[in-house]
Amino acid sequence: MRTFELRQYTLCDREALDIYMNQVYPRHLNSFPLFGIDPQGIWTVKGSTEPQAFVLVSYPEGEDPGEVVRRYMGSAEFAEETKDWDRSNIVAVQSTILMPSTSSPLK
Repeated sequence: MRTFELRQYTLCDREALDIYMNQVYPRHLNSFPLFGIDPQGIWTVKGSTEPQAFVLVSYPEGEDPGEVVRRYMGSAEFAEETKDWDRSNIVAVQSTILMPSTSSPLK
């Protein structure tokens, strides 16, 4: 069974959130599979004034999500995808590891 992670990104302002959601994050979709990362979706909270994005991804069974993320963020692919993006626009990242129940449609 894959391991799921919900990542909550808080950005410095609404403009940075829009750029992240519409320009930066879509670039990752091409390289995620190279690292075993399976993107499930990206969301914001309806009506929220907080510039936050919520990303749900999964990792292969037995892989340590933290190690996969470290490899990915240290890769040439990640560097290329973020080369014109000021990473300090992301002011906080919260990670929650989720394990699907046997009745979950996502496994």
